Amino acid sequence: LLTALTLAAGSAQAVNFGGLNVTPRGPQNLNLETGATDLPQGGTATDSRGGVKLTAARMQLQPGQRLNAQDATITTRQGGTLKAAQVTYDLKAGTVTATGGVTYNDTRFTNLSAPSMTLNVKSGFVTARGGVKAAKPAMTGAALAFDPSTMQAMLSGPYRVNQGTLRADTTAPAGRLLLVFSARSVVRATEDPDSSDRNRFEPYLK
Repeated sequence: LLTALTLAAGSAQAVNFGGLNVTPRGPQNLNLETGATDLPQGGTATDSRGGVKLTAARMQLQPGQRLNAQDATITTRQGGTLKAAQVTYDLKAGTVTATGGVTYNDTRFTNLSAPSMTLNVKSGFVTARGGVKAAKPAMTGAALAFDPSTMQAMLSGPYRVNQGTLRADTTAPAGRLLLVFSARSVVRATEDPDSSDRNRFEPYLK
């Protein structure tokens, strides 16, 4: 029984996959039983509504569910660049989760790294978990959530920040530090964020 079909590479043509515009770099291996498609030479996936573009060395597409990618680079509408060994784009949840040597850079963060990062496509929030480090601003923390629409970020404890005149640290897991950016720099830091700021960030820090 024929269960797999390899589509000729030819000139790669974009296909729509759950709202993503996917352009294969080479052949497409379609599993006729499951409907899954393997792109062994990777390609590019673009979410025009969410402003997200993903380029990867390899991809696997599960219809209506998710896109898995390896050796991936993601660019966001706000100009951020995320790189990771493994990426899962959950179509239903609207999230992109990256693991394995994850790094993130934009005009505010330089070499932000963590074991896991999640991009919420709808809100644009970027969340780093499992032990966060960054070169600029120089910091470490348990987790960090960044809101590009307000140019604010919240760092969860234990954390330590040492950048210019900004110095803050706590060993308390419940500690929260609100960072406010202007252009490329932190202009204000609050170690006791108000309830509205906490409520906005906490769902992304869980």
